[in-house]
Amino acid sequence: MKRDIGYEFKQSLAAGNKAFGPLIGPGNDAAPTVEAIKEFGYDFFMIDNEHSMVDKESIYTYIRLAREHELLILMRPEENNANFRSYLDSGVQGLMLPQVDTVERAAFAVNQSFFPPLGHRGAGLGMSPYLLDGMDPSSDPLLDMIEYVNRNVLLFPQTESLAGVKSLPQVLRLDGIAGTIVGTNDLALDIGDIKPGMLRNEVNSQPFIEGKLREIVAVCREAGKVAGMGGFPPEGCARWAREGYQLFTLGYIRDNNAEKFRPVLQEARELIG
Repeated sequence: MKRDIGYEFKQSLAAGNKAFGPLIGPGNDAAPTVEAIKEFGYDFFMIDNEHSMVDKESIYTYIRLAREHELLILMRPEENNANFRSYLDSGVQGLMLPQVDTVERAAFAVNQSFFPPLGHRGAGLGMSPYLLDGMDPSSDPLLDMIEYVNRNVLLFPQTESLAGVKSLPQVLRLDGIAGTIVGTNDLALDIGDIKPGMLRNEVNSQPFIEGKLREIVAVCREAGKVAGMGGFPPEGCARWAREGYQLFTLGYIRDNNAEKFRPVLQEARELIG
C-alpha cells in the first residue's frame, strides 16, 4: 500500500503545482467512478456530505478504492463542527470544512484532526487498515504512527463569507491549516448586491466578488498557504490559476455521470498549461 499520499500532495502544492478534484455525490457505483477519476487524471476526489448524502459504508468503499488507485481522498462533512473523526480514522486524508467564519472554529477542527502536539485527536489507531497504510500497530512505535498520521492530514477551512475573509489571516496562522478553499457562490450570496436575472457565472465575475477573491489569494500567499476554490468552469479556473489559486474543485459526480467530466478536466489543464 502506497504511503504518504497526503504528505506528497502537500509537497506538490508547496512546489506550486495545481490540483484538480471532483466532488462525489450520491448514486454512483464506486469502483468504476474511482477508476474513471484516476483515468481522467484528477489529483484527488472529495466526498460531499454538506449538500448531498453519501452513506458511511459507501465512504469506506471509496477509501479502499482511493488507496488502490493511489488517489488522495478528501471529504466535506455536513457541518464544520460535525463528528468527522470517524471518517479520518477510517482513512479519509483531509477535510474541506464549510462556513468557517472564526479562528475558534478553525482551531476546533485542528484539535479534532491532529494528534498531539498539534491537537487532541482520539487514538483510533489500528481500527482501519487505511489510516496507517500498512504500518503495524502491534510493532511500530506509537510516536512513529502519530507522526505519520499528522503529516498526512490536510485541513482546508472554507472561506464563504465576509466574516471568513476578515478572520482568514488569523486562521492561516494556525499550525495544521493547509490553506483555504473559497466557496465562491456562498461568498457572493453573503456579500449580496446580486442583480435580478444574473446567472451564477455572471455573479462570480462581478467586481465585488473578484476583489474578495484577490484579497483571499493575497492573504494565502503572504501566509505561505494554499488558495483553492470551487464554482468556476475551466476558463475560470485558468484565469484564477494565473492569479495564484492552486487547488480547484471541478465537476460534481452523481448518478454515474463521471464521463461528463473527462473533457472538462482536459480543457482546464490545457488552458492552464
